[in-house]
Amino acid sequence: MPLAPGYFLTWHTYGTWLHGDDSGSVDADHNAYGSPRLAPDRPRLERELAQLKNPPVILSRTSRLLVDAIMREHCRIRNWNLRALAVRSNHVHVVIANPEVDPERIVKQLKEWGTRKLRSHRIVGPSDRVWADHASTIYLFEPGSLDAKVRYVLEMQDNPPEGHGRADWEQKYGMKEP
Repeated sequence: MPLAPGYFLTWHTYGTWLHGDDSGSVDADHNAYGSPRLAPDRPRLERELAQLKNPPVILSRTSRLLVDAIMREHCRIRNWNLRALAVRSNHVHVVIANPEVDPERIVKQLKEWGTRKLRSHRIVGPSDRVWADHASTIYLFEPGSLDAKVRYVLEMQDNPPEGHGRADWEQKYGMKEP
């Protein structure tokens, strides 16, 4: 029996969404449902950047295609009902319908397979971290929420909200897409 009608799963690449960033974030002390994101905090952001084990990971077009293909294949092998997938330069969105396993397991396996694929093509080093530690795992219980998230992932990813576009990323971190 499905655990929910669907899941909306999102995670970032390593080092691309840090506490203190202008986009806001959630930490262990500020993660209650409906609570606001943390306010921008430049000193905290600078501390977080200094603590990174490797540079932030920005996925190139080739990297995104490889990760997309392996994640789709893994969903097919596991018989997970993948309704939408968007592998972006700094994050991944996944919508799974009628899941039989918990969302954390899905995220863990998709991250592992994506990492293996990037390592096998020598896009990332053997000890480089590729993904952020945590993921957003939203259970889609509300009527219409599954279809709404599918539309969001398939249609809205090329029109990001203010502050989340490529130019914003380059300006904040001084990084260009590889």
